[in-house]
Amino acid sequence: MKTYLPDKHALLTLRMLIVLISLILIGIVRIYIPLAVVVIIFSTAIITAAIFFMFIYLPLYFGSLRYEATETEVTRHSGVFMKSHQTVQFSAVQYYTVVTTPMSGRTGLNFIVLFVYGGQFQLMFLSMSDVREILASTGKGGKLR
Repeated sequence: MKTYLPDKHALLTLRMLIVLISLILIGIVRIYIPLAVVVIIFSTAIITAAIFFMFIYLPLYFGSLRYEATETEVTRHSGVFMKSHQTVQFSAVQYYTVVTTPMSGRTGLNFIVLFVYGGQFQLMFLSMSDVREILASTGKGGKLR
């Protein structure tokens, strides 16, 4: 059994995206709401939510997320407040999609979506080497560049 953990670069990337989105939202509030008191209230709420997600929720989520792959199946363990364990047999995989981002080696935002009978099974925030290993074990062929 091989265990895969989320890429630590993904946590940093998500934190940077949260800061960027928070600054954009605060800028929009400043432009469209003329009352300074309301702008301060909205800005405080946005900053509080950003801090919660950046320093509490995301580290807990990344700490609980892991994948275990054997020759026949892959299991995802995740959850912050409610733990979840989901398993998919490789024989049930019809096809898969690999989602990568620009500079995916540095961002850690690589995803595998396994399309199985009756739904999808997502493997998120993997390094490119982990993506290649998992796809090799599915037995469905295909090559990544």
